[in-house]
Amino acid sequence: MVYVSVCAAWMLTGFGGPRITHYVGLLSDAPAALAGVIIATATARHMARGPLRTAWTLLAGGLAMYFVGVVIGSVSWLLERDPFPGPADVFYFTFYPTVAAAALFLIRAAAVRVPWMLLSLDAAIFSVGFGAFFWFLVIRPETSHTHVVFLKEALSQAYVILDCGVLLIFGVLLLAGAGNPGGRRVPLLILSGFAAMFLADILWSLAKLRGYYLPGQFQDVLYLCCWAPLAAAAREQMRSLAIAPREASDTSDTLARALPHAAMLAAFLLLLYFSHGDFGGPAPVMTMVVFALTLMLMVRQGVMLRSEALVRERKAARFVEERYASLIANASDVIMIVAADGILRFVSPASERMLGLKPEEITGKSLTDIWVGEDADKLREFLAAVAAAPSGTVGPVELRIERPTTRHVIEGVGSNLTLDPAVQGLALNFRDISERKALEEQLRQLAFHDPLTLLANRNLFRDRVHHALTLAQRERSSIAVMFLDLDNFKNINDSLGHDAGDRLLQAVAHRIVKTTRSSDTVARLGGDEFAILLEGIATHTEAQRLADALIETLDAPFPFDGMQVRVGASIGVAFSTPEAAAETLLSNADNAMYHAKAAGKNRHITFQPQMQDMLHERLRLEADIGRALAQEEFFLEYQPIVDLGTRCLVGVEALVRWRHPEAGVLMPARFIQVVEECGQIDKLGRWVLRQASRDLCAWRSAIPGGSGLRLAVNISGRHLQHGELVQDVAQALLESGFEPGSLVIELTESTIMSNTDANLERFHRLKALGVLLAIDDFGTGYSSLSYLHRFPIDILKIDRSFVSRLTNSDNGPELASAVITLGETLGLDTVAEGIELEAEVAALLALGCVAGQGFLFAKAAPLAELTNSSYVTRRTALWNAQAGREGLTATGRFRALEAVSRRRAGAA
Repeated sequence: MVYVSVCAAWMLTGFGGPRITHYVGLLSDAPAALAGVIIATATARHMARGPLRTAWTLLAGGLAMYFVGVVIGSVSWLLERDPFPGPADVFYFTFYPTVAAAALFLIRAAAVRVPWMLLSLDAAIFSVGFGAFFWFLVIRPETSHTHVVFLKEALSQAYVILDCGVLLIFGVLLLAGAGNPGGRRVPLLILSGFAAMFLADILWSLAKLRGYYLPGQFQDVLYLCCWAPLAAAAREQMRSLAIAPREASDTSDTLARALPHAAMLAAFLLLLYFSHGDFGGPAPVMTMVVFALTLMLMVRQGVMLRSEALVRERKAARFVEERYASLIANASDVIMIVAADGILRFVSPASERMLGLKPEEITGKSLTDIWVGEDADKLREFLAAVAAAPSGTVGPVELRIERPTTRHVIEGVGSNLTLDPAVQGLALNFRDISERKALEEQLRQLAFHDPLTLLANRNLFRDRVHHALTLAQRERSSIAVMFLDLDNFKNINDSLGHDAGDRLLQAVAHRIVKTTRSSDTVARLGGDEFAILLEGIATHTEAQRLADALIETLDAPFPFDGMQVRVGASIGVAFSTPEAAAETLLSNADNAMYHAKAAGKNRHITFQPQMQDMLHERLRLEADIGRALAQEEFFLEYQPIVDLGTRCLVGVEALVRWRHPEAGVLMPARFIQVVEECGQIDKLGRWVLRQASRDLCAWRSAIPGGSGLRLAVNISGRHLQHGELVQDVAQALLESGFEPGSLVIELTESTIMSNTDANLERFHRLKALGVLLAIDDFGTGYSSLSYLHRFPIDILKIDRSFVSRLTNSDNGPELASAVITLGETLGLDTVAEGIELEAEVAALLALGCVAGQGFLFAKAAPLAELTNSSYVTRRTALWNAQAGREGLTATGRFRALEAVSRRRAGAA
C-alpha cells in the first residue's frame, strides 16, 4: 500500500517532469498488478477446499490475465507502438469472465440462494441501461469529433458493458454478503477496487478514442489505486474465516430488486436529455406515455405478484389446517379443548371409540358433568391444576371412567393455552391405558404371588413381615413367623412326576390357608417351602397351637388318582423381640425349621439362641471360600440351550460348582449366598467370566458350525452394583478373544429393578461393549413395563414355574403366553428354563417360544460331553447347509430358521 501511495502521489504532482511521470505511470501498474496476483494466490492457498478457495483462485487467475495485458501494453508503449485494439486487449477481455466466475463462486460460498434467471435479466437491463447512458453521454460525443474506427468504438463500449456486468455481480454479492465468512466488508472492498478500475476504463477509453493517451495520467492513478482495496479484501477474508455466515436482510433484497429499475430510469433520463429541445413533438410525448404505461404495467405486475403470494399463503395455511385436522380426526388419543368453566368447545372423533361419547353430543356440555366414574372429583382437580398452570404440561394423571359394559383407565395431560388466540382454552389429551394397566397388574400379581398356589411369594411376605414388625414394635405387641417345609416331598415329586408334585403343592396350600386365620399371611417361598405370618398373637402358646394344627392337617393323606399320598411338615417358629429386625426374624424361623428337620421331621420347633450353631457352620463355609478361590476348587459345567423346533444347539449356560475337599461337589444354592455375604462374589464372577470365555472359545473352534454359539453367564446383583462388572467383562473378552456379540449376561429381575437409574447406566455401558443382556427367572420378581422399556434387554428367560404349569394347570398357558407376548411387544427373544417334558416343548412352540433348556435335553456337564451330542450334530448339519449366512438372533438361532418359524406361526 505504501508503494501504491508513493507512485500515485508522484503521478499526481508531476514531480520530475512529464516524461518521468509517464514512466512512473507505465512501470508502476505492472508491479501493482503482480502484487495483486500474489496476494490473491496466497489467500487461496490458506483456505480449505471449497467454493471460497475456488473463488480466490479464479480471482488470482483473472488478475494474472490483467497483469499480462499490462505488461504487453507497457512494452508496446516503450517501443512507441500502441495498437488499439491489440494483443493486450485479448488478455484484458479474458480478465472479465474469470473475475465474473470468481464473483459467482463467492456468492455460492455465501450460502445464499440466488435466482439466476432474474439475475441474468437484471444484468442485461443494468448493462444495457447504464451502457447506453455512458455511450451517449460520454463516449459518443467524443467519437463524433474525431474519425474513429468502428472496432475501436465497439471495443470501448464493450469494456464499459463488461465493467457494468462485473459491478452488478459484485453488487449482488455485496447485498448478499451477510452469508459470506467475511460479511459485507470483503465484497465491499472488492467492489470498491473494481469500481475504481471501471472509472479508469472509461477515462482510458476516452483517451484512446481521442488518440492522445499517455501513461501517468489520472486514469493510471485510478488503475494503481484499485489494488489497495483488493489487497485489503484479501486480508479481511483471511482474518474473518472463522466468522459464521449470516442471512441476508430484507433491505438487501429490496436494493437488489431496485438496481434494474435504476438502469431503466437512467435510460429514460437519457431520452429526456436528447428530447429536451422538442418536448411538444409526438416522439417525446409517446416516449413519456410508453414509459408511464411501462411503469404502470410494472406496478400492476407487482400487485398481481403480491396477490398471488397471498393466495399461496392462504393455500399453504389451509393445507396445514387440513393436515392437522386429518391428524386429529385419525388420532387414537382423544383431544379436547375446554373453556375455563369446564365447557367442552372441541372434541376429537376418538372420544366415541374411547369414551363412548359422540363429539357432537357432548360439545357445549361440562366435562365434569358427563364424566361417569368414581374419578369425577379427581378430574375437577386436574382441570383446576391445568387452569392454574401458566405454561407447560400438567400430568400425566390416571382417571377411571365407566362405560356400560367395561371400565377404562385413561391417562390425561393438559396445557393451559388460554392466551393462545388459536385455542383460547385448556388443551387436554386423553389416552386409553387399560390394556397396559391390566398387563402391569398381571405382572404385579406374578411378582408378588406364587403362580402355582396364588399365595404370596417371598418378596411380598418379606414386605408384610417388615410392616407387621414395625407396627408391633410401635404398639409393643408380638408377631410370629413360621417356616414350613414339606417332608419327603422330593420322593413324591420324583416318583409321581412334576405334574403330581405341583398338584400336591396346591392341595397343601389350600389346607394351610383353611387352617390359619384370615388375618394371617400365607406365602410359598419356593419349592416345597411355605411361610406364615401371625400378627396380634397374645401368647407363644397360641402360635404353637396353630403349628400343631398345621402338622395335624398336613399329616392327613391326600387323595391322588385313586391312591393316598402322605406328606409331613417340619415347622420352625420364631417370635419377634423389641430389638429384632425383619431379616433376623426370618432367619431365626429358617434356622428353627432346619432344626425341626434334623430332629426327625413332622414337628415344630421354636427358635432358641443356641441354634446359632447353624450360623457358625455357615461361617466355616465362608472361611473355606477364600481357600477355594486360591486353590481353584471351583469348576464349570455347561447346560445346552437348544432350538426347540430343530433341536439344534444355539448356546450353553455356564454353571459354577464347588469341589469341596470334605463336603464333595456343592451346587450354587449351597454357597452363592455365602460368597455374596463374604464379599467374594466379584472375584468368583470375574473367574467365571474369564474361564467360561476361554473354555467355549477353545471348544467351539474344534467343532464344525461352532461359530456364533452363545455363552450365558449368570451375574450376581452385588457384582453388578458394587463391583467392576463392565471392566471384568471387557477383560475376559480381551484375554479369550471371544466375540462380544455371543456373550449373554444374565441378571435376575430383582437385581435389575433395584437401584434402577444406576443399573440403567451400567447396562448401557455393557451394551457399549457389544454383549447381550438377559433377564433370568422372569416373572418371579416385580417388573414395571416403563422400566423394562427403558432397559436395553435382549432376552427374557421364562422361569421354570411357568413352564411346569403349561401341562398341569388350567391357566398355565395363559401365564406363559403373557410373558412371551410381553417379550414380543418389547422386541425381545424368549428362552424357557427347566423344560422336562416333550409336552412342554410342544406348548412352548405353540405359544411362540422357540429356544429353551432343561433336563429333557441334558443336565449340566463338561463341554467335552456335548461334543458328540445330537444337538451339536444338528447344528453342524444346518451350518453346512449355509443357514448361518443370514446371521443369528439374540438367542443364537439361525435367522433363516427364525423367518421360517414366523411364517409357519402366521399360517397357523
